[in-house]
Amino acid sequence: MTKMTSQDLQGELTRHVGFDGAVPARVVELVARDGAWEGRLWEVLRIVAEDRDRMAFLCGGLHPAEVATWVGFWAEADLEVDQVAAIVAAGGYDPEPFEVLARHGLLDRALRDGAGMARRIDGELAGTWISDRFATTAPDEILAWAEQFPEQAG
Repeated sequence: MTKMTSQDLQGELTRHVGFDGAVPARVVELVARDGAWEGRLWEVLRIVAEDRDRMAFLCGGLHPAEVATWVGFWAEADLEVDQVAAIVAAGGYDPEPFEVLARHGLLDRALRDGAGMARRIDGELAGTWISDRFATTAPDEILAWAEQFPEQAG
């Protein structure tokens, strides 16, 4: 197994780019054929690239540099890999507000309702709503919101 580095990630994404200059939907499969990868970048790439539309949404496009940049942001975030997966599944696209929530044990409460289902806030998936609202917000404001958020609301 080889630990994937930022250079490896960029190289693999560039090598597998399609005729349109975009990272293909099956990039994880293609990269896995090249070697036995491990490490945080590899795990996060697998989450981000699980779905082509998701990858385009999270990365702001499908060019190798865009995908490598955003995989790097998520990999560098102070979040466990399973937390990254939960946030992304809930529509989150900016790791910063979720780092605050995770550090204070409020991440699951923010992403799931009392029944454990994906929470919706104002009709949006919680991850998207939180990313939209708190991407540039100070940590104390995020915490104030999360602490007063009803745990059983959905």
